[in-house]
Amino acid sequence: MNKIEFENALMSTIVEYISDQIVLRYMEACKSATVLFSGALIGYADAVQSLKELKRDGWKLTVVMSKAAGEVLTEERIQNDIDPEAIFVEGAPVNGRKIIDDNQFVIIPALTINTAAKVANCISDNLLTNMISRAMATGKPIVAAVDGCCPDNEVRAKIGFKVTDAYKARMRNHLEAIQSYGIVLTVDRNLFQKVDKVYQASFDFPAPSSDAKTELTTGVNQNGAEQEDLQAEATRVMTSVMHEHPAMSETIRLNKKVIGRVDIAKNAMYKKILVGADALITGLASEEATSRGITIVKE
Repeated sequence: MNKIEFENALMSTIVEYISDQIVLRYMEACKSATVLFSGALIGYADAVQSLKELKRDGWKLTVVMSKAAGEVLTEERIQNDIDPEAIFVEGAPVNGRKIIDDNQFVIIPALTINTAAKVANCISDNLLTNMISRAMATGKPIVAAVDGCCPDNEVRAKIGFKVTDAYKARMRNHLEAIQSYGIVLTVDRNLFQKVDKVYQASFDFPAPSSDAKTELTTGVNQNGAEQEDLQAEATRVMTSVMHEHPAMSETIRLNKKVIGRVDIAKNAMYKKILVGADALITGLASEEATSRGITIVKE
C-alpha cells in the first residue's frame, strides 16, 4: 500500500467510524416507548420483569394508565415496580397524541379483553384506544402482550373462565384482527425479547441485488407490523433462489480497501465474506460480522 492508498484508507476509516457513531447514537435515541396499561393483572409480574430489562437496556418509558389500571394497579405500584420517566392516568389532563408522537414505540403489557375488543372493532372511545389508533395512523411499531385477554391463558382457566366456546372464538378473532392491523402480539415473559426484535428489525440494512428479499423481508413496516405471513413467503422465495444459486448464501468477495460495518450489514445474507490481503477491517465491522455469524477471510 503506497502513501496515497494509505491516506485514502485512513480517511475512509475515519468517515466510517464517524458514520457508525452517528447511527449508533441515533439507534440509542430511538429507545423510547409509550407503555399503555389497561388494567389486566394476568401476566403483570412477567411484564414488570420485561420492562425492567428494557430499562436496563437503555429504554426510556412513559407510562399511561387507563382509569381501570389506575384503580387496579395504582400509580404508586407502577412507580415502585418500573420507575418510568413519567406516569399519566386517564382522568387527569393527558395529551395522548403528543405522548405517542414523542416516543418511537408503543408497548401494551397488559391488554385487557375490553381494549382488545375495541381495537379489533376500530372503536376509539377512551384515552388508551385513541392513543393506539394514533400510533397505528402514524406508523409507530406496537407490541402487545396478550396474557390478560387470551381465552386460552392457563391462569385464566385456573381462576374459572367458563364462557362458551363461541365467546372464546370471538376473543381469538379479536386477537387475529389486531394482529392483521400490524400490532405485534406476544406474551409478557417474552415482551423484552419481542420489543428488542422489532427494534433491531427497524434498523436492518437491505442486502444488495436481492430484490425478492428486500420486498418480502420481515421487519417493521410502515404500520409497525411484524408480518409472519411475509416472513414465511420470504423464506420460501429465498430458499428457492439459494437452491438455484447455492453460492449466493455462502460467500461473497468485497474488492475494497476498507471494510466497514455497513459493508457487513449490507451483505448479511452471506456466511463468508472474502476480502483482499491488504484490506483494512474496522473494529465495528468485526463486531457486526460476529453478531451476525459471518466469517471474514483475507485472501
